[in-house]
Amino acid sequence: MQQSSKTVWRMASLVEQQLSSLRSETNIVLPEVDWLSCLRLIRMRQEAQERGWFRAAAKVERELITEVLQLTRQLVTLQQELESATAQKPVPAIRIVYEDLLALEEEFAGYDIDLKNKTISVVTESIVLEGVYLGAFEIRLELADQNSDSPFHYTVIAQDPQPPITDDAVTHPHVQSDNVCEGDARVPIRRALEQGRLLDFFVLVSRLLRTYNPESPYVALSDWHSAECSECADVVTSEEQTHCTNCENRLCRQCANSCVDCNSSFCHDCATRCEICRDDCCESCLKECVLCRSSSCSNCLDNEERCPICETQEDEETYEPDQETTSPETVSPAGTPL
Repeated sequence: MQQSSKTVWRMASLVEQQLSSLRSETNIVLPEVDWLSCLRLIRMRQEAQERGWFRAAAKVERELITEVLQLTRQLVTLQQELESATAQKPVPAIRIVYEDLLALEEEFAGYDIDLKNKTISVVTESIVLEGVYLGAFEIRLELADQNSDSPFHYTVIAQDPQPPITDDAVTHPHVQSDNVCEGDARVPIRRALEQGRLLDFFVLVSRLLRTYNPESPYVALSDWHSAECSECADVVTSEEQTHCTNCENRLCRQCANSCVDCNSSFCHDCATRCEICRDDCCESCLKECVLCRSSSCSNCLDNEERCPICETQEDEETYEPDQETTSPETVSPAGTPL
């Protein structure tokens, strides 16, 4: 959407004011929780070793390694933030911000400025990663409140959501609930925002969306169209799976119980059986025998809705020959009738 020069200039002015009013001090937050967790694990390890519980000590040591790695990442991030704050550059002139906003219209097909909500949005082209279609994404940049630690907040919103089977909140391997996992791009993205380089910011995020890091996805692309069978826990693709008609649990075709009448699929807990032939049959397809009330599938009922057992018994009773009552003939001692 083409923006008027007046609208672009007013937004450039708002951005310049936002950057000018940004507090110069940097809030330093030490990772105290991770530090205390490491101290606790060290004490537990020492106590276990003193008591001779070497297997427990080894287990605690593995947990400690994980916590130390987490603490290290937190400290490295803090170091990068401090270096970024130390290297802060002067606020760009309003003319530079204005030119960046004009350049966005040439860089992106979808572009919008909302002065009322103080947002700047661009829309990427449709993204396909390793054969998986993810659609286009809106990158929406919002001017933050004056009390915020950052001058801007941004979200990444799928225009044609194509989430994986397992998580509707994930719209991209690195986007969950409209928030992007920036990874190594975190520092350059933050610096671009702090320095008012809006064109660089949108280009960086757009490139990030067109890349895939198999080491840290919310959902791997290889599992995008796959899900775990609720019965056997095997991971199967969408072509190899079905779901329980009753509870919606996902099933592989080997674990699905199919109704003999309507072919609907059911999990083990929701499946029922015909009391006559013991074949799987859903509740809605089972009918009662009019005589014995047994639950039967349609294959086990005749036209009069009798099960085979009742049908046989009733037929035997119907066609049993009448006993003829004949008087015995009186015979003479000689053997001739009287």
